[in-house]
Amino acid sequence: MRRFAAAVLALPIAGALACSRSSETPRRPSVRPSGNGLWFANGFGSEQDQAASLSALSQGGFSWILLPSARVVNREGRWTVERLAAPPRPIPRAAVSAVVESGRDATAVFEGRDKNAGKALEEALALAAAQSVDDTRFGLVSGVHFDLPVTAAAAPAAAIAMRSLRSRLPPGTFVSVAFSEPTPQEGAEKFADLASAVDGFVAMVFGRERDQAGPEEVDILGKPWWAAYSPNAEGRWKGRDGTEKGTLPEGFLKRLSDDPARLLLEHDMEVEERVGFGYDFRVRRSLILDGRPFAAGDEVIFRQPFLTDLVRRLGRDSAGRPNAAGRVFRFTGTSDADRIFTLPTLAQVLRGGSLDPALRVAVGRSAGTVTVAAENASPMPSALSRTSNWIEVDLGRPGIRDVRNAGFDRYEVFTASGARVSLGRASRVRFYETLVGPGERIQPAEILVRPPVPASCCRYRFHLLSATGEEIASDWQGGN
Repeated sequence: MRRFAAAVLALPIAGALACSRSSETPRRPSVRPSGNGLWFANGFGSEQDQAASLSALSQGGFSWILLPSARVVNREGRWTVERLAAPPRPIPRAAVSAVVESGRDATAVFEGRDKNAGKALEEALALAAAQSVDDTRFGLVSGVHFDLPVTAAAAPAAAIAMRSLRSRLPPGTFVSVAFSEPTPQEGAEKFADLASAVDGFVAMVFGRERDQAGPEEVDILGKPWWAAYSPNAEGRWKGRDGTEKGTLPEGFLKRLSDDPARLLLEHDMEVEERVGFGYDFRVRRSLILDGRPFAAGDEVIFRQPFLTDLVRRLGRDSAGRPNAAGRVFRFTGTSDADRIFTLPTLAQVLRGGSLDPALRVAVGRSAGTVTVAAENASPMPSALSRTSNWIEVDLGRPGIRDVRNAGFDRYEVFTASGARVSLGRASRVRFYETLVGPGERIQPAEILVRPPVPASCCRYRFHLLSATGEEIASDWQGGN
């Protein structure tokens, strides 16, 4: 998950802020964001990850980068700035906005009437912003984006804080705020005051559970705004007693689905009818994944938005909005290895390409062995399903001695009529893969039969559940 630098401040916030500005050196002219942007919510894991991620800039016509820089949190009644890790190398040739994060506790302070608490939060946000724009490890930081859930009740106090802190930033620094909450009609005028205090909004319209901004509501404020989409699922990890144990990147969906013996997967059909795929994993036996210890009884909950919903929103959210300045795509994880919706997936969507996986199956035979391999030739993944993603091979007669499913999650055997039987009586083998990832190659499985392999072998068919929710079923192929 996220990597932190040292979080303890050696000076009181006001003093530290004064020191950070007193040593200011001349800066190049600021580059204001324009067009579409990429928001890497967890930064980059390595120089290689950064290079691969930034290659999408030129390929996708992106000109704006948002990177996490600091988090403002309340520790035992005191607001503290946690510095987040800088990228491995400075970002060249792009407008960079440093992201300062805060949560619902900050919103509560802005909603309240405690002026001292509000001033303390304001000072912490100002320090985080000032340190971020002065951090040359990010490249030329030309803006600060405040990712905090501003409600209508919190907007007036947030406006005061923005006016105060921006006077402490270099001239021309672009200041933006997240717009992620639905706005009641009676609260519109409160956001108008906030609009006058900032340079623009990043309106979170799709993805995370809290992303419910209305394009009409933000456009009417008269400031440049970016329709923001968060296509990656983020997992909520809970202990068996319900305690929160953190969040998990989307890549864990693949890791968790690969271990059906120790993890029970259930689909939340109520969620799937409303907002996308719902996956609930229950830990049957303790295990360790990527250094994280999962105990028996733990629960991991993923909510993955429908891909078709994303495509539909891309076509309508900014259309006819005079103040819409572009789109921002927010990616979680430190590389595409942590994602199912990857940067190539986004490129495919923006090109208007197919939203379905493209499964290529190869069936080989030798004296007493049939091999089954598969590759997804598309950057588009399947949906997760224990039962809907499979390849079935017809051997032409019974006589199976053993099956080694290798890269596939599991297998079942059937007669020619589709009845489940014991291994020796079966003539068909069905291999299941819970998730067919983007570009994934599945290690070949082996079916050991009594030689010779019959001449009527080895036609095959497959079935996939697309990430759009559509079913893809092939006819029988191959064989003699």
